[in-house]
Amino acid sequence: MKHPHTAVSTESASNAMGDAHSAPLGHRSNRQAGFGTLDMLIALVIGLLAVIAAMAAMSKLTASQNNNDELSNISSLITNTRVLKTSSGYGSTGSDLVPTMINSGGIPDLMQRTTTEVFNAWAGTVTIVSTGTGFTMTYADVPKDSCIILAAKAAGSRAMTTSINGGAGIVGEVTTAEADSGCSQDTNTLAWSTR
Repeated sequence: MKHPHTAVSTESASNAMGDAHSAPLGHRSNRQAGFGTLDMLIALVIGLLAVIAAMAAMSKLTASQNNNDELSNISSLITNTRVLKTSSGYGSTGSDLVPTMINSGGIPDLMQRTTTEVFNAWAGTVTIVSTGTGFTMTYADVPKDSCIILAAKAAGSRAMTTSINGGAGIVGEVTTAEADSGCSQDTNTLAWSTR
């Protein structure tokens, strides 16, 4: 025997579910399809954050690459300048060795140059000057973070003296603490001297 209440309850439940999931033809559903304004705004913010993160990562990668390139350039410049030494040294004290380095092909290919000047990755002037029996190479306009890296890693030999921002020369290895203390400005000058 059928209970009239059961049939009605089942039918009502069926109609209620049908109404919740589909609208009759010709009627609009209250459910929205696709992106709304809020969804688009959230997607835009997420996209913007991804672009900012990528730019920050690229900036760090570029800074790291500049440091590596300049460490290689410094090593090449020192080696190539040593090739210029004669039995009497590098010429008279104060002689500019950059033009000779340019003309002899002693400047690394990655470095920007004119016919008389050489520049580092930060557009700072690089000078190489005779001290008679040795030479001093100077790097200008080096950012603080790069200054610390270059000062600590460029001169590992006791035959080199490093000076940061005109301070007292440090013979041989420069510790990171000495580099951090010396590289105190937004742009710094490093000088390496040979004996």
